[in-house]
Amino acid sequence: MIVKQFRGQEDYYMGKHAYLIMAHGNFEYLKKLIESVDDPRNDVFVHIDKKANFTNFDMLKKDIHFSSIHYIKQRNVKWAGFSGILCEIDLLKAATEKARYDYYHLISGSDLVLKTQNEIHQFFDQNKGKEFVAFDDQEIDDIYLERVKYYYLFQDVYGRNRKNFFLLGLYLVDKILLTIQKILKVNRLKKVNLEFQKGTNWFSITHDFAVYVTQQERWINKTFKYSLSGDELFLQTILINSRFKENLCQPKNLKENPNMRLIDWSRGKPYTWRKEDYNILINSNMFYARKIDPYIDNDIITMIIKNLEK
Repeated sequence: MIVKQFRGQEDYYMGKHAYLIMAHGNFEYLKKLIESVDDPRNDVFVHIDKKANFTNFDMLKKDIHFSSIHYIKQRNVKWAGFSGILCEIDLLKAATEKARYDYYHLISGSDLVLKTQNEIHQFFDQNKGKEFVAFDDQEIDDIYLERVKYYYLFQDVYGRNRKNFFLLGLYLVDKILLTIQKILKVNRLKKVNLEFQKGTNWFSITHDFAVYVTQQERWINKTFKYSLSGDELFLQTILINSRFKENLCQPKNLKENPNMRLIDWSRGKPYTWRKEDYNILINSNMFYARKIDPYIDNDIITMIIKNLEK
């Protein structure tokens, strides 16, 4: 990447970081995830999906000695729905209003921290001011523009769930309405003179850009409400059309992800890391691996945590 990373012998002190965690299950692992970023230099902001019906917040705080833990209002986040964007905005607003953090790291409750906090803080201190956001391609494909170009009125109702007749009916209505919109040449972007971009929604961004994103909330609502998977477009689009694009991290190795996340799309959507991937994970330059599942392979979690404790 931009600089060589190394493991320091002493604690490395710099500005504080905010971890923004979106979680919907696996709460025993979520506790371990929070423990892995427990550090005087970090605060943690957690959103727990309303569908999870989870209330044992004290359990998550147990054994947390250094970081301040904050829970934000719960939303019923639906897959590919606008609710995902609202959740990200909620997290950014809660954190930026709490303090001025050097970096804001959005991770999921299914992410695995691969490096020590010393390594992570050293890296971001040495690359201070850079925005770590991933982009898929230089030019967005029309198929992804259609996710914002047309109205998906009920995506935030059914999400991935089409198991009952009501939700299946809403899904079919959305399909029919999409066909009608194409016939009528509906285009929500007709008067939007901006470059749209797409990428994974997990990021590490500076305070100034985080505040800038929250200031675009009105435009975000107007443009991305009733979109499909808008969470993969809104932040990249805001960044590429702002002065912050000059600060975008540019990895020297094109195979490395500029958002410092290790995600394998070649073996899954994405692939779930297992113990046989241990060497890949510990030898990676990335800071976070997505995704893991303790019900599929808990050993890899134990192995990585032990490696961090060396």
